[in-house]
Amino acid sequence: MALNQFMHPRNIYRTPPDFVKLFKEFEDFSTIAKMDVTGKVSIDFKDTRALRVLTKCLLKSDFDLDVVIPEDRLVPTLPLRLNYILWIEDLMISINKEYITGLDIGTGACAIYPLLAAKKNNWNMVGTEKDEDSLKMASDNVERNNLQHLIKLKKNTTASLVEHLFMEDNGLRFEFCMCNPPFYSNIQEVLDSRSPARPPPKNAFTGSPQELITEGGELEFCRNLIKESAKFKNHILVFTTMIGHKYNMKELLLDLRAEGIKHTTTEFCQGRVTRWGIAWTYQDYDLYNLVPPRDKPRKKSIPITFVVPEISNLPYDVEHMVEKVQQLFDSLNIQYKIITKRRNETVLNFYATTNTWTNQRRKRRLLKKLEETMSKKQKLENHHECETSTSDLSIDEKSNVCNEITDIDTACSTVLTDKTDTETKDTGKPIVQGILKVSNKEKTVVFEMEYLEGSAGKEGIHQILQYIKNNWK
Repeated sequence: MALNQFMHPRNIYRTPPDFVKLFKEFEDFSTIAKMDVTGKVSIDFKDTRALRVLTKCLLKSDFDLDVVIPEDRLVPTLPLRLNYILWIEDLMISINKEYITGLDIGTGACAIYPLLAAKKNNWNMVGTEKDEDSLKMASDNVERNNLQHLIKLKKNTTASLVEHLFMEDNGLRFEFCMCNPPFYSNIQEVLDSRSPARPPPKNAFTGSPQELITEGGELEFCRNLIKESAKFKNHILVFTTMIGHKYNMKELLLDLRAEGIKHTTTEFCQGRVTRWGIAWTYQDYDLYNLVPPRDKPRKKSIPITFVVPEISNLPYDVEHMVEKVQQLFDSLNIQYKIITKRRNETVLNFYATTNTWTNQRRKRRLLKKLEETMSKKQKLENHHECETSTSDLSIDEKSNVCNEITDIDTACSTVLTDKTDTETKDTGKPIVQGILKVSNKEKTVVFEMEYLEGSAGKEGIHQILQYIKNNWK
């Protein structure tokens, strides 16, 4: 595991697991691992089955937990889950809480957080879940480990996140709540939503399940939790949530600051994957100073700024500039979603799986040439094939006719190749994903584009912005 030094200081996986030991102790692990001639053991981390077996074996080896991880559910990343639990430990220590009852919102089929919290810290846990199948599997995992005395699971049949608990028992009290939005019952549910029978809406995200955090409404979910937290501020002392997109964390922090709510943040670093955590409270705890954010933040991505010029006959405001850029995104088949909309600011998350924005001028020239010469090509071919038409031509003239036909064929081939190039390279993986913030600053409209991920890198963001500049008219 790379970059392990960024994990929580008490995370046991800062030291990589002993694969040789696992290979010898667990028959299941030996079936998915390979041992070379030197005795080194390795696994394919891209193989979902291998990750499932690894996680199951680590839970048993390190925590004496026997957990069944269903094949149609995402495999919980154990170092990440442990980082979250350890951070909550820090929060509880900081407010001098020893006897702890925690709430896990959307506990999932594995009930991984309640199991770790109960087994490791002897905490009392309540896990809520909306999906009936996941709830049944979670209950089986709790009973399999004989932890029913510490863990209670409840079905949530409402649209609320925490309110349903207190409708049943207003006397419930929790030291903390935790959640990992969004909550899909299984991978198949995500895949079914994309079936040909149910085509996705225009500009909908179509990435992998791991990339569906934004599509699943992470930001909306967390904002709803903040709204509900105000109502139940005396029932839960410290509210926490994990965040999968750093931009969403920025937006949520703005919301908390606007309401004057005390809060703190952290980074959950494991391997090369980073997630973020936010904790807030309505009590007198100064969380920021009690458990301050990590003192080694990652390098900040600096947005590209562009002052938007006015367009004749179009009102110069955020709303109309957003509509214009949406039209350009549509023309490039770039998918987008508005994630924040305020009076003088709109933020879009955009996502492209094909490169449709480079070499636009060249493609237009070739298409024009194609349109102008297709009829000419036909006439030349007919002329060349007709003996009566070519009998009087000299050898050089015949050669020129053939060369011109060849040149036109090349132009046609180039256009068609360029056209299909963007159509055949759609792998479903992001070429570029980024954030576009459109805001009104000192009577001017400003674009701020920030790179998030993708194989095109930051250069892809520059290219898209250049396309917008070239077509801003």
